[in-house]
Amino acid sequence: MATEPPGPAPTALGDPRSDDKALGLLLASAHDAARSALNAELRPLGIETRHFGVLVALDRAGPTSQRGLGALLGLDKSAVVRIMDELERLGLAVRRRAEHDRRAYAIELTAEGRHHARVSAATADELSARLFGWLSPADRERLVTLLTGILSRADDASTGTETNRP
Repeated sequence: MATEPPGPAPTALGDPRSDDKALGLLLASAHDAARSALNAELRPLGIETRHFGVLVALDRAGPTSQRGLGALLGLDKSAVVRIMDELERLGLAVRRRAEHDRRAYAIELTAEGRHHARVSAATADELSARLFGWLSPADRERLVTLLTGILSRADDASTGTETNRP
């Protein structure tokens, strides 16, 4: 298994090895390319990446409140509502009043939703192997550490705090 990236990584802003703006653009471009590839693979199932995340989370966690689902996936309330409207329209999930709080909804998958969650997870596994399979275990560990550090710092920047996380 090769541990070298498939080629050079220049961006419109310059060399990401020495320019932070170019590095940010490269990271955003990698995200966009991976998301587009997953959307293309999911298209035959009639869903998109945003649906996939919710379907897989519900398949793993079982019935979950809208608030809990948003927290689990890092989505705001309005995004959860929009995605749930789409999933209900597709017949993949339902919202029921939560037993413990009649103001809240418990979201659960339909039988068709569970099928879509599992088929889409297998589809994503195949794509992920193509996208990430060239990484050695050490490269993968380092990438996770680096991305986690970026997420921490982005969160710190948005809240005005500073930490020394990795």
